[in-house]
Amino acid sequence: MRIRKIKRKGRSFFIKIALPILVLLILSALLLYFLPTLSLFKKPIISPLAKNKSSQTPNLETLLKNAKVPFVSISQSADYYIVMLSDGGQIFISSKKDLTSQISSLQLIFNRLTIEGKRIKSLDFRFDKPIIKF
Repeated sequence: MRIRKIKRKGRSFFIKIALPILVLLILSALLLYFLPTLSLFKKPIISPLAKNKSSQTPNLETLLKNAKVPFVSISQSADYYIVMLSDGGQIFISSKKDLTSQISSLQLIFNRLTIEGKRIKSLDFRFDKPIIKF
C-alpha cells in the first residue's frame, strides 16, 4: 500500500505544483517573445521637415541671395535643383555636390559673361564641368 501512495503523491505533486509552474514559465516566455512586436511601446516618428521640402532649399536660397544672383524660383527634382533666372535662363544645381562651391562657380561665370555681354539660356552643374548654353 505504501508504494501506491508514493506514486499518487508524485502525480499530485506534478499536477499541483510542477504543471502550473511549467505553464507559467511558458506563458511568460511567450509574452517576452511577442512583447516587442506589440504597438504599446512604439512611438511615431515625427520629422521636423516637411515631406516634399529639403532642408537645403532655404540654404540654397540664402546662398543665391548672398551671391546676388537674380532668380525667380527654385524647384527641386530628385538629384538636383532648378533655379529659374529673372532673364529666363535656367541653372541646374546638383544636390549631391557642395552648394557653396557651385554658387561661387556660378558667380564667377556670371561675372565673366556680363563682361562679355552674353546671356545664359541654361547652365548645368550636375556634371564634372559646368555646361553652358547661350
